[in-house]
Amino acid sequence: MLLSALSDPRIYRFIPQEPPVSLERLIERYAKLENRSSEDGAQAWLNWVIKQENTCLGRIEASVQLESKTSSIAYLLSPDYWGQGFALEAVRALLNHLEQQGIIEVSAWVDSRNLASLKLLERLGFVQHEFLPAADHFKGEVSDEWAYRLNLPGSSASQTFTLERPLF
Repeated sequence: MLLSALSDPRIYRFIPQEPPVSLERLIERYAKLENRSSEDGAQAWLNWVIKQENTCLGRIEASVQLESKTSSIAYLLSPDYWGQGFALEAVRALLNHLEQQGIIEVSAWVDSRNLASLKLLERLGFVQHEFLPAADHFKGEVSDEWAYRLNLPGSSASQTFTLERPLF
């Protein structure tokens, strides 16, 4: 179940969110994303559960700017599955999906203390392009962030973006 995968407080050390306190709250959180687009239609909100067989490992998302064909991504993985390549595989699958949809650039913002996530992005070819000192303040600490960018080489501006759900 996704609730158990996302309930560990260690997941939330480097992000301002807190673990879901109940299934009802988790459902409320994701109900807001159910229409899969912003009110003005400028963004597509793509969210998936990361699964292996029938086990929920975490979630992954892309916020796509439809006009510019760019996207920002984020991912959360249960600590039970850290260091086993699941996040790498999920982000790689997401990047492939975005590239097939004509997305030309992907961004990610990562707390500078989150070394595992920094390494994951670099392994996938993301490049640090901006350092944001004191980008946020939460849980009694200041968060510096790195902004990462990846240009997708196989994307084509002539492709049309569709909102289909990849299977993973």
